[in-house]
Amino acid sequence: MTKRTHHKGRNFELLIMGFVFLVLFAIPVIFTRVDDQISWLHVRKIWIDQSLLLPLFLINHFLLVPKLLLRKKYISYFVIILSLILSFSLGYKGFESNTYKSKSNTVQNPTNKPNPIPPYAHLLMYSLLIVGVDTGLLFTRKWNENEHARNLLEKRNTEMQLDILRNQVSPHFLMNTLNNIYALIDLDSPKAKEAVMKLSKLMRYMLYENKNGKVKLSKEFEFVKSYIDLMKLRYADAKDIQLTLPEVYDDVLIPPLLFISYIENAFKHGTSYENESQIDISFQLIDNELIFNCKNIKHYQNEKGGIGLENSKNRLNLLFGNDYELNINSPENEFEVNLKIPTV
Repeated sequence: MTKRTHHKGRNFELLIMGFVFLVLFAIPVIFTRVDDQISWLHVRKIWIDQSLLLPLFLINHFLLVPKLLLRKKYISYFVIILSLILSFSLGYKGFESNTYKSKSNTVQNPTNKPNPIPPYAHLLMYSLLIVGVDTGLLFTRKWNENEHARNLLEKRNTEMQLDILRNQVSPHFLMNTLNNIYALIDLDSPKAKEAVMKLSKLMRYMLYENKNGKVKLSKEFEFVKSYIDLMKLRYADAKDIQLTLPEVYDDVLIPPLLFISYIENAFKHGTSYENESQIDISFQLIDNELIFNCKNIKHYQNEKGGIGLENSKNRLNLLFGNDYELNINSPENEFEVNLKIPTV
């Protein structure tokens, strides 16, 4: 929390306490009347009595709460504050009985009606009220500051974890793609050169387009399409590779590189030079949700996915919490991923 916010909180507390004191000082003006006239002599006496609450408030606000209560010295705080309140009240009782004993009853009670509650008891109740409100406000501000600091720390930790996971995607993706290009060098040198150019474009996207943690959906679609084109250069004989994109969609912002691990996994396990290859990738936008589906034939029965799939799951948890759906189905000859994320 910034110093400016901290000072605003303290100023708000003092404003509230000022209002409480204003109400306390207004009460005798409103309710102390004789023949519909304000008894200013009696009001002045009550004001003098209530002025004793001010040093109690200052001691509690600037000394006892910061030095004891907020440092979890609860017993010391309550012993001292209760001792102060009792000392103020009982001391006032003795002072009142000595000072006003011989004075006219009209000054002390202009209505000539018996007081149901003696003045020192009023002071005791007002003291508890002042201390309670002041301590409650201080505790509330401290709690808000701690919550703000905790939320800020959690946010920074989450951003750090996301950065780590996103940065892990890049070298993992680069390693796999370079392996693919290496395989092309001996088979088809011109295609290898074309693959290097496509890889350069993909890496530019990964380095510069997602610095803010969000990218346009159209950019992500272009990235996916470019990656698939790159894979087709290596697996030229794999004819059955389908990509379906929405014909019309809003160019919303989404976290980048959420799908590449699943697509990489599909090419890694769903393509083969000897057997039939089949990969079906589709995106749909339905009711502010982006639905991704990736299905491939399994050529290896031990398909489990590596660091890329694990990173992707961790990122989804950090980004969306419980607000996403991920289903992975792996029957005997197929591997299918269904992912649904919100776009708003």
